[in-house]
Amino acid sequence: MPKNYTHFLKFLYVFGDIIALNIAFTIAYFLKYVTFTGFFDQDQIVLLSYVNIVWILVIFLTRTYKIPRIDEYRATLPNSLRALAWHFAAVTTFLALTRLYDFSRLQLISFYLILVVLVIIWKFVAVYLAKIYRKLGFHYINVIIIGNDKPSYNFYQFINKNKQAGYRFMGFFANKSENNPLVKGNLAEVESYILRNDIDEIFCSLEYIDKKYLRSLTKFADTHLKRIKLLPNLKDFYQANTILENYGEIPVILTRDEPLNDQVNLVVKRAFDIVFSSLVILLVFSWLFPLIALAIKLTSKGPIFFNQKRNGKDNHEFNCLKFRTMRYEPNADFVQATQNDNRITSVGAFLRKTSLDEFPQFLNVFWGDMTVVGPRPHPLALNDTFKHVVEKYMVRHLVKPGVTGLAQVKGYRGETKDVRSMINRVKMDIFYIENWSFFLDLKIILWTISSVMKGDKNAF
Repeated sequence: MPKNYTHFLKFLYVFGDIIALNIAFTIAYFLKYVTFTGFFDQDQIVLLSYVNIVWILVIFLTRTYKIPRIDEYRATLPNSLRALAWHFAAVTTFLALTRLYDFSRLQLISFYLILVVLVIIWKFVAVYLAKIYRKLGFHYINVIIIGNDKPSYNFYQFINKNKQAGYRFMGFFANKSENNPLVKGNLAEVESYILRNDIDEIFCSLEYIDKKYLRSLTKFADTHLKRIKLLPNLKDFYQANTILENYGEIPVILTRDEPLNDQVNLVVKRAFDIVFSSLVILLVFSWLFPLIALAIKLTSKGPIFFNQKRNGKDNHEFNCLKFRTMRYEPNADFVQATQNDNRITSVGAFLRKTSLDEFPQFLNVFWGDMTVVGPRPHPLALNDTFKHVVEKYMVRHLVKPGVTGLAQVKGYRGETKDVRSMINRVKMDIFYIENWSFFLDLKIILWTISSVMKGDKNAF
């Protein structure tokens, strides 16, 4: 069964939430007025429409439709309560600003009390449905275990006993199989097996592998966007730059701390992206676009936008927008821009120097393909070149690409003349991924504005 066949389940979660919300709204109205006369009055319909729209936005921003594989109930309850808090804040703000006096406080309180109860009940039902769904073989993750020691077999037993977690065990890898049919090969065969069988996660026993092999496997996993998780000795629980997770009573160490894997952080970052990009589009892009578009059209033939495929989060392709700054050449091969590049138009030179050519990417941010701050998206040809040359290059794609980034404000923007320049850029990007905070994003934005004001020697 296809492991990514999850659309129906997500639809079911969202549909259940919306049903619960509308039932709560209806019951609250009846408790207040003991009749449905006036239920379809304009004020009530406007408010009902608003609470539905806001709830849909909130559950997608907070991703409450995503049921975790481990500790489902423990994680689901706080996520649901957080979504309810966001919804309450949005609705009460709406009522205060629009002054819908016909909507009573009693109805509001009753609505949220009932909604809390119904949503929590539905979430527990949804977790149960998710477990059944995974037991049937849907929404699974292919995993292998490297090692044939006690930690390895303990985790194997956990997977077998907890089918609802959605892990599909594909085999052990060990140099000595001892005629065990579960052992699919030795350590030298791991990488080819992973690629042939679409393995998603690699669990490694630290008792079994050495540091040299782990470094080599980590490099391979980073290149191919596979995640490594370590099965440690009890004495090795805590290590630098690692995160500990518990699978039942079995400790598992993640080799990289990714703050943007946390749902709260994702909500904060996405909310900021929407607000920031909306302000830029409405307050700046709305009047700047006609001026730049006219200048481009008057000085050179061709389209206003330069639309190029780039790799985004998880290596998914998207169309990255920029104002066109070069002479239009249909189907031209990719060649990096260089200083004094004769392909750059007079208007294009100004746009590049002031970074105004990047402004259309705020549309990409609003659409969700990009973020305001993150690793800059590279052309596909550049990715194909450097992912085989620069260690950990593909780690950049664990998060959304940004309009600006830490590497750019630290001087690593523009033309990449040698491998060393790209290595330094990738180091900055990985540092950002592993040390993200909202305040770091704000700092990078301020540094970017300062750089644009002063002028960047690498902007050409």
